[in-house]
Amino acid sequence: MKRPIRHAGMAVVAATLLLTTAACGSNNGASTSTTAQATATPDTSSAAVGNVVDVAISAGSFTVLAQLLTATGLVETLSGPGPFTVFAPTDAAFEAVAAGQEISLDEMVKGLIANPKLLTDMLLYHVVSGNIPAAEVVTLNGKDVETLSGEKWTVIVAGEKVSIEDGFGRMVNVIDVDVSASNGVIHVIDSVLDGALPDFDGNDQEAAPTTSEFRNYDETFDGSTSKNIVEDLAAAGNFTALIEMLTAGGQIETLSGPGPFTVFAPTDAAFESVAAELGIPLEDLLSEVIANPEMLVYTNTHHVVSGKLSAAELAGMNGQKLETLAGVDVTVIVDGEKISLKDGRGRIANVIDANVAASNGVIHVLDNVLA
Repeated sequence: MKRPIRHAGMAVVAATLLLTTAACGSNNGASTSTTAQATATPDTSSAAVGNVVDVAISAGSFTVLAQLLTATGLVETLSGPGPFTVFAPTDAAFEAVAAGQEISLDEMVKGLIANPKLLTDMLLYHVVSGNIPAAEVVTLNGKDVETLSGEKWTVIVAGEKVSIEDGFGRMVNVIDVDVSASNGVIHVIDSVLDGALPDFDGNDQEAAPTTSEFRNYDETFDGSTSKNIVEDLAAAGNFTALIEMLTAGGQIETLSGPGPFTVFAPTDAAFESVAAELGIPLEDLLSEVIANPEMLVYTNTHHVVSGKLSAAELAGMNGQKLETLAGVDVTVIVDGEKISLKDGRGRIANVIDANVAASNGVIHVLDNVLA
């Protein structure tokens, strides 16, 4: 199966969460606890016979799915005549995804709901037109099935085990089948399928995940005390993504002001690295972060500290915390001549160029993006 590079439902959501986990609660820190009490294999045998939404709700093991369907308005769609075949992730499935991102289930749900168009496509990636019982599903081994999102996944049958291979090649298992509804059928799955990015061109499957036209950060620059921080970043030519985000978030004016500020600036290559981790183009990563203003402002201000801190000062702060303009701390780590920052999720960003002069502060260049 060819991997559709821009399949990115959970991936792009993961990106926004990766960059902005604490945006919804920066003063309290990100919780990594999970609270759902669903079992991995729910008892659907006693579910009342209604439409697919009614049946899912009555089962009691799909509360997250029901919440997301409600948020997108898809409850009405899936309460219609159909018929529909729904491959329904359990609450435990959503919890597993949240745990993998080291965030709470509530934080993940907020991140999903904050991207309504993306979330709608992701949910529709779990729905197929028609009433397809398990006996028919097992005859589809190796075949691509088109979902209501317009994207496809592949059925894999191995003995009595039925799985779905999604756009990232992830295997999601069917753990219960043929849950009857008045307008279709539900098959229960143990994970969340990675859905399609809105407006994805299905013919664009041979593209590389990142096709950077940015310059690699392969030499230092000194900056200029006659230029402010924003002007310095623009002149360097290696911070195009950061400038785009600062512009969209409204921080250009702030960082052009008197300050002083210390800016820890991720290079374009740093943003590309995050996009590559998720298997999506950088432009899609930026689009999704920019589409959520709260997350965008958090990400931008998480890289700025009030006052002017030189590399020499940072070198004397090993283990100490710096409060960023986002209201959350990063920890300074010094190892010999190497200075790094550790964010609240344990991600490490190394300072690869320091003491870049500016009229209103100083820039230290990072090789990673703080979350």
